[in-house]
Amino acid sequence: MTVKPQTTPFGKAIYPHLSKPDYAFDTNGKYHVILELTEDEAKEPIDIINDTIKDIVVEQHKKNGNKEVKRAPLPYKHVDGKVHLNFKMIASGINSKTKQSFTQKPRIFDHNLDPIDPEKNIWGDSILRITYQPFGYANSAIGVGCTLRLKEVQVKHLVEGNGGGSNFTKVDPGTTTDGKVAHF
Repeated sequence: MTVKPQTTPFGKAIYPHLSKPDYAFDTNGKYHVILELTEDEAKEPIDIINDTIKDIVVEQHKKNGNKEVKRAPLPYKHVDGKVHLNFKMIASGINSKTKQSFTQKPRIFDHNLDPIDPEKNIWGDSILRITYQPFGYANSAIGVGCTLRLKEVQVKHLVEGNGGGSNFTKVDPGTTTDGKVAHF
């Protein structure tokens, strides 16, 4: 069962790969982001995830005569009073049904709904909300679960960088922290 696209409240981005795909563990590339929300803000997405999983479990019980169903890891975690929701999108691949190759990327907008320049790097601590599609699945290896398919991102507050440079400022090499002359 596929649930219609949903939109989260605004939250803090953690480890976003939204401008360019991440190829670290996937040769097809993956766009992904963890969105940090408060427990209250995350209630609706968590309910949608749990309902999606419940529907797949019911289907599996019908197929397999109420045998116990293995559960896959959830696409969210409770961390220090917050909830981290994990969203992802495969950047390229081969469609399993049509056998056609594809490429895709999330649509990214600013606070005015204008497209964000694809050369801008969206960094952690940016404030954004995500349109996603919860997708329930049953996999014999990992179990029944739900993945949050990334569709669109709206950035309310952009934190960006270029990956270079330093956060340090110039210092006088001649003294130590206690004011004494340094000997190198």
